[in-house]
Amino acid sequence: MKQLTKTGLKSTAFIIALVFNIHAFAKSDDENAPLQIEADQLELHEKENFSIYNGNVKIIKGSLKITGDKIVIKNKNAQLHNVHITGSPATFFQLNDLDEAINAESKIMNYQAQTGILELKEDAKLLKNKNHFSSEHIIYNTLKDIVKAGSQDSRQGSPDSQKPPRVKITIYPEQKSEQPTKDNSES
Repeated sequence: MKQLTKTGLKSTAFIIALVFNIHAFAKSDDENAPLQIEADQLELHEKENFSIYNGNVKIIKGSLKITGDKIVIKNKNAQLHNVHITGSPATFFQLNDLDEAINAESKIMNYQAQTGILELKEDAKLLKNKNHFSSEHIIYNTLKDIVKAGSQDSRQGSPDSQKPPRVKITIYPEQKSEQPTKDNSES
């Protein structure tokens, strides 16, 4: 592991700034919020365009909060390419401009910046607009606001199980505002 120089610190800041370009469901204020990172260790690979954060990693930028045991950030052509988060569990939280919360947790998370895909694996849970999704595998398309859940392939679950893992969903009805009724006696 090499010592951080001024160039290394600038590269680290650039890499980190790219991570939080998750505009699709981000609160507008988050873009201008300061970035705070805590980790037990940092390993920066400037030439290979990736950084590794280990040990009780916490990342906060505005309403965005990410935690994990390990976070690996990869860039490609000076653009954010992939963020890989592992933990027991790894967590993700962010508000959008309507103050709707997106909560996610799983043992493994992977975010593909170009496609806006947030993939959750192993004990995956997604809470979006009060609606709960849980499965061993959830894919959330942040750009199109699409949730897919279920096994990664059509095969059965583990060899000793009879059935593949089930998807569990709880969807709450939208709250209707009360409409004043017209008084028909005024005719």
